[in-house]
Amino acid sequence: MQRPSVFYKYVSSSTALVVLTGSRLRWSSPLLFNDVTEFRRMPRFDPTLAEAHKLLREFIVQAAFDEEIVVQENLSAWVRQLLSNARQLASSGLKRNELLKMLTNDEGCDADRRIEEGLRKHFESLDLSTARVLCVTEIYNSDPMWGTYAESHTGCVLGFRQINELSTPLIEAQPVTYTDDRAVVGSGLDFLLYGDTSELRRRTHMAVCYTKRLGWSYEQEWRVLTWRSNGLQRQYDDFLFYPEELDSVTLGVRVSAETEAKVREVLSAKYTSAKLYRMIVRGGETMRVISD
Repeated sequence: MQRPSVFYKYVSSSTALVVLTGSRLRWSSPLLFNDVTEFRRMPRFDPTLAEAHKLLREFIVQAAFDEEIVVQENLSAWVRQLLSNARQLASSGLKRNELLKMLTNDEGCDADRRIEEGLRKHFESLDLSTARVLCVTEIYNSDPMWGTYAESHTGCVLGFRQINELSTPLIEAQPVTYTDDRAVVGSGLDFLLYGDTSELRRRTHMAVCYTKRLGWSYEQEWRVLTWRSNGLQRQYDDFLFYPEELDSVTLGVRVSAETEAKVREVLSAKYTSAKLYRMIVRGGETMRVISD
């Protein structure tokens, strides 16, 4: 996926003036999001852990009898021990089918549910009220978002650029994945073989924090996430941004003359490099033009 050079934030006219005047953007807890399932959908394995236990038994038997080359240092400690025991049994004359039967148990039947419950408890323990998320999008011309987040075109869209030299937060922005299925973070067999790896934790974090249902895909959202306990009861923080980060302001079709005048004034005073656009309707379609 190509990374946008500019990210956009849809806001009401009053919020636009607050943001521009104070040079602060609001980062909110997921508890305030429109989607009440945010950060609550746990990922899964494919194949599942229940299926993977059967595959693991077959792997152990094959590695014990066929002397396959297995890089044992990459395996989890209990699998290394299991493989070592299986090879000893095979060398002592135990038959393949007998070893397979010895390894058969019902351990995997409830494993997927237990993993999901464990993950859910972990994320609940993090306290979502302390999570802070900056939600942006890669598009400035979404009619549904103009209607919902910019108050039916009476608001604005603020464009922000990433500045590597200033280590601005949007450098860390990650795209949201949209799916109605629970996100797959890996193979259940890999989890049994290699354990809780750093890569698996990264994928799990991305699946929980950067996945939404397909119905929200029109937003084309990117987000930046941090955790911050401010000792207050509020579930948001307003963080400063550099004037150089503001790339543009796009006025809605129905923005008032008063709002436009105030935006022009603050841009002239604080954001001299930012461009001012306006959305217009032409031929039954909305389009963005430079505002003179």
